[in-house]
Amino acid sequence: MAPTKEKLIEQQTLQERCLQSGIRMTNQRRLLANVLDDSDDHPDVDTIYQRCKAKDKFTSIASVYRTLSIFEDSGLIKKLDVGDGKARFEIKRTDHDHLMDVETGQIHEFKSQQLQRLIEEIASEMGFELTEHRLEIYGRKHGRTACRCYEIKVY
Repeated sequence: MAPTKEKLIEQQTLQERCLQSGIRMTNQRRLLANVLDDSDDHPDVDTIYQRCKAKDKFTSIASVYRTLSIFEDSGLIKKLDVGDGKARFEIKRTDHDHLMDVETGQIHEFKSQQLQRLIEEIASEMGFELTEHRLEIYGRKHGRTACRCYEIKVY
């Protein structure tokens, strides 16, 4: 079976997606795109800035803010609010949801077919064609038990 269009887009680097979106790639934008591609977490602005600065000492915090804004306005990245006063960022990819631990700040990514069906049903009942969704759930994990989410990544 051939990969879907969404899967092919997801396999592209952020820099490739920027070019396809018509974003002019300066050295700073290229650097930030690479830093985000290499991130296996949901970094905040300060973390992104430090990672960029480690690769190019001439990186400015203003460039990081401007570039994140360009990427976000183009729909290539998403800003997350985990409730700690710091915006976190991730590359936009197939729909998934977030369970935020308000005590540790950990972000648990998960997918749920049951939830996806419910969201699609609600959208349909309201007369909407679902194009994407975003769900962030906040809570406290019970004790030290392992998270029971399916298809999960914890950051």
